[in-house]
Amino acid sequence: MADLSPLASWTLADVQHFARRAGFGLNPADAAALQAQAPGAAIDAWIDGTAADSAAFTAALASADVVTEALVTASTTDPGSVDVPAVPGPHAFLVEGANAWRNNLNTAQALCAWRMQHNPYAFQERMALFWHNLFATGQHKVNNAALMLKQIQLFRSQGLVKFDDLLVAVSKDPAMCIWLDSVLNNASGTNIPNENYAREVMELYSLGADNGYNQTDITQLARALSGWSFTFAETDYIANPASPSQKTAADGHFRVYDGSAIAPDTRLYYGGARSTTYNLHGTGTISLFGQTLDITTTANGWAKGENALRSILVQRGPNCAQFLAKRLLIHFVSADYSAQDQSDVAAMIQAAGFDLRVVMKTLLKSNFFFDPAHRFALVEGPVSWIVRAARMLCPSLATASAQTPKGYPAWRLVTSNATTFDQMGMKLLDASGPNGWKEHTAWLNSNTMRYRTKAAAALTLNETRSSGGTTYPLFPTSLTTDWFPTAPASAQAVYDRLVALLQPGTIPASVSAAWLAALWPSTFTWDAAAQTKARELAFLILCSPAGQLY
Repeated sequence: MADLSPLASWTLADVQHFARRAGFGLNPADAAALQAQAPGAAIDAWIDGTAADSAAFTAALASADVVTEALVTASTTDPGSVDVPAVPGPHAFLVEGANAWRNNLNTAQALCAWRMQHNPYAFQERMALFWHNLFATGQHKVNNAALMLKQIQLFRSQGLVKFDDLLVAVSKDPAMCIWLDSVLNNASGTNIPNENYAREVMELYSLGADNGYNQTDITQLARALSGWSFTFAETDYIANPASPSQKTAADGHFRVYDGSAIAPDTRLYYGGARSTTYNLHGTGTISLFGQTLDITTTANGWAKGENALRSILVQRGPNCAQFLAKRLLIHFVSADYSAQDQSDVAAMIQAAGFDLRVVMKTLLKSNFFFDPAHRFALVEGPVSWIVRAARMLCPSLATASAQTPKGYPAWRLVTSNATTFDQMGMKLLDASGPNGWKEHTAWLNSNTMRYRTKAAAALTLNETRSSGGTTYPLFPTSLTTDWFPTAPASAQAVYDRLVALLQPGTIPASVSAAWLAALWPSTFTWDAAAQTKARELAFLILCSPAGQLY
């Protein structure tokens, strides 16, 4: 039985467990500072982001990239401009706005990784990563990095609303509209609606396979959601500074294509084509879950057909709660949960009215979450794994921002050609299918472990890459300031400090002793050679079986 009562007090180990699962870890000093607070208030602030000072983070976005590119737009404030000057040098990952013309998956992935590493509101990024896996979408079909990043921002901004509100928002999202063919869903006249999204919204996003719906429900929901697509305003089109005649849409706006008038400065998106008008939305009523619904109503300010989408939680609430409980458990708690655990969490979700903020606070404050049996009980996903290690070993945001050049990881080179995350098992922003990625032990196989070791080497062994004739450290690190602000007096002290930073699962004493004996077979001296060996030890810890757990 899942004990969802709140934890009364916590240890340093509790704090570190919480920070690993609800963010991307805390270094020992920050964990000790958090432990000094009462767990309930501290967890509320962590989830709400009220304790996060984001001013420096927001300012740093303007210079987040350490890699020089020949052409980078100078403005992030005017994404609608078609005459933006190009400037050389390190600048932001502006694909979020004015630089959307690049449409580059590698750059978009790098921006997400940078944000995960440095955002002081870590839980926001953790929830965005969680929802990105559940509502998995892929660049290879969407073919617009700006729209993919718009969807990730949706998860950041609405990841803690009521679940039906999130479900509706995702259903209206331009990337999702392309990904699961809502843009092709035509139920007007005698046309047969496209069922792709209606099927997946129940099977993968809200209920689970064969859990409370049938083929008729899919067809009826598809009729309700017909015509759901999006438009582009003229100001959404961005010129390529290298070739101003080439423009790429950097934003999209939800619309139901029901034959109503279109503003003259608006372009419609329909199946990859732009036109002046379309009438794709079905009319009349549908029968969904045995309930008759008028899909032309706009009551409550909802879009036409939105009432059908929201009826999933109304008519199939217990099924949806069980579905969500399963996904939350395997990501945040343990893969070895019992049927009773799932039922208890599902009951809590229903009691919370599917309010995700309430759900996450209840779950992450609970004695169930902090049960020692759940500590290091999950294999960490590859993106979270490398980001967490970078948080522990690389300079802080303040330190990195003050350096010249900036002391940020060259994530765009780390994820060169968008292959590194893919080879480690999670091609960020480009899921191969709508079912996303399996978690826990599914993250690991001989190939993904091979590339985890490559990423670990890049981080710990001070590797560099060249771009545009300049050589960059992939992960700027300083052993004497970031890893060991106090010089270690022994090989064991080196090991203890690295374990405190990297926080692996339990490593057998015989294994750590063998490592230290091999690295320092004679007298220990904290010199340049010992510092190189400390890097090698960090590599061993990260690549160990215990190093994959969190």
